[in-house]
Amino acid sequence: MTYFSMGYWIIGLSIAVSLVGALVGFSCIRQSTRSVTAKFRVVWQASAAVAIGGIGVWLPVFVSMLGVTVPGSLVHYDVWSVTAAAAISVFAVWAALVLMGRTLNIPRLIGAGAVMGGGFGLMHYLALDAMHIQGSVTLKPLLVTGAVAIAVVLSLATLWFTQPRRPLSMLAGAALVFAAGIAGMHYTDLLGLQIDLAKANSTPPGEDLFGFFVPAFVVGMLSLAIPISAILIAPDRRTSAPVRVPAPNSAF
Repeated sequence: MTYFSMGYWIIGLSIAVSLVGALVGFSCIRQSTRSVTAKFRVVWQASAAVAIGGIGVWLPVFVSMLGVTVPGSLVHYDVWSVTAAAAISVFAVWAALVLMGRTLNIPRLIGAGAVMGGGFGLMHYLALDAMHIQGSVTLKPLLVTGAVAIAVVLSLATLWFTQPRRPLSMLAGAALVFAAGIAGMHYTDLLGLQIDLAKANSTPPGEDLFGFFVPAFVVGMLSLAIPISAILIAPDRRTSAPVRVPAPNSAF
């Protein structure tokens, strides 16, 4: 199996996409802790789930998979499994944020980290299970377990770090660490892939990755414009003081 058939720049693009998604998602989490109403808190949490789970985790995994080839075989992907992987990744982040709440609580942090990391692990398992070749693909359990462990530790660190009100510069550094961790999880699982070619087999089922992922990539990156715009215009409630309306002068 070749991991970088398109060149090593593919890993750079993958990390850059993950970095952008994580940074936007972390900023949305910060905004959710400042929300004074439950309605807007849910909106910010949903935006964070899409940005982190969809753009920060799922999208860079398949950016990397664009460079994965199997000499002597076509590589196709099951579209439904790929879509389910995206949905699970987004839902795992949203469920973790709801479970975590607005304040730091260690038992809730551990539970939320397990949910989020386990969701990332399941997402990645489905992503690799969606891969079809002219032969069979199996995963080594030890490396799969290692990848899930990385995802859980990364999720715990993310939820702990984003609860306090960190400045944007610190969130950017955390997003870079997050992106590197997602890349580590991805290539740990890839090392656990075992390929057995069977050249007599017909064309593998599924679709070519370029055919459906490139449009998904464009739509996904453009979708970040909505939360980015909301973050830029959202008021900073740490410094905003309530405006007092003077009482009308009494006529008596």
